Amino acid sequence: MAFSQYLATAILNWFKDTPFPTDLATIYVSIHSGDPGVAGTSNDITNSVRGTANRVSIAASALGAVGAASGGGFQISNTSTVQITASAANAAPATATHFGIWDAVTGGNFLASGALNTSVSIVSGDTVQFNTGAMAIKVV
Repeated sequence: MAFSQYLATAILNWFKDTPFPTDLATIYVSIHSGDPGVAGTSNDITNSVRGTANRVSIAASALGAVGAASGGGFQISNTSTVQITASAANAAPATATHFGIWDAVTGGNFLASGALNTSVSIVSGDTVQFNTGAMAIKVV
């Protein structure tokens, strides 16, 4: 998972005695057909797949404890299934390859992104979800 420019700047400024942003009670997930880029806006297919630009919310309490990550570093992951959509609304097939993590349902600050282990072809009516443990936020 790659941190955004916003989050990297917040961390580095925190080292310089600048207050860190407010704790998050909720994070929000977007889906992408390619790398979201440093601003999180590239290849965003959330609106076309969900039928709304609103990202899917996850309570911060639904993320597990920090633990060792395979390959080194530390990570947290989802402790329950995260359903992006119960019935995809896109008229044309879309392929999801990445996800983004945000601090707001729309707008807000892009925090990080990750690539899916396998790309997913989404057609109208499909359910898109991350099973328990499938969405890991890793710090190396």
